[in-house]
Amino acid sequence: MKALFLMLVATGASAQTMIDQEKRLIDIHSLLMVLQPEAPGAYAPWQLGAGLEVITIPPIDGTTGGRRQMTASDHTPLFPRPRLALGLPAPADFRAWAGLAYIPPIALREVSAHLGALELGMAWDGGGPVSAGVRVYGVLAEAKSPVTDPSTRDTLDTTLFGADVSGAYRFDLGRVTLTPFAGVGVTHVAGDFHVTSDDALVTSRSTVPGLDAGVRFVMLPGIAAVAEWVVFPGRLVHPVFSISWVSQGRDRNAR
Repeated sequence: MKALFLMLVATGASAQTMIDQEKRLIDIHSLLMVLQPEAPGAYAPWQLGAGLEVITIPPIDGTTGGRRQMTASDHTPLFPRPRLALGLPAPADFRAWAGLAYIPPIALREVSAHLGALELGMAWDGGGPVSAGVRVYGVLAEAKSPVTDPSTRDTLDTTLFGADVSGAYRFDLGRVTLTPFAGVGVTHVAGDFHVTSDDALVTSRSTVPGLDAGVRFVMLPGIAAVAEWVVFPGRLVHPVFSISWVSQGRDRNAR
């Protein structure tokens, strides 16, 4: 497993030019901000979920052209993101939902991220343990941190949009339910990295496939937790965790 992790994260590190290496770093840092899915069809109409998502940051090699730049993993091993989800009305045997996430521009250890994200999804749910859904999402973010020089704050402006399909199976275990899920998708990355010291600009435009697998726990009354493994082949591999309060209602994972 460790060898697979290193291979997936390091693929592309031997890019032929410094620009290729810088673009890869833009993609990695941008993909850390993707709004990852939960189990499809988790929310009944008007049911609210409010929680905190914790994104882990794996070791990132900042070497470009023989020079090592500071990366997100040099500053912190993880960052939190508040997140909301709301179930919406949908046709019979279907469930719809919308979600958002936001990080205010508060600087910690000379690092700040101002981020907003939205998602919309629809899932088939015939009342049994199986569900399958499709989701679209978008992210706008501005991150500032010392990258090329410890005395400056460089800026990464990122726009992400993508879509995925996923499936889930629910196990009822008394007062606890367990819902494994997995999905595949694609994300378009538009990243602009501005170097403060010399006013240089490096841009990356990439379309990246992604895989995810996870499990959602619902513990009565009204607490849900998610653990998820995320893979963007050739770019990034990392786990994501969240815990949230879920309002009362006919939550398919709590009935």
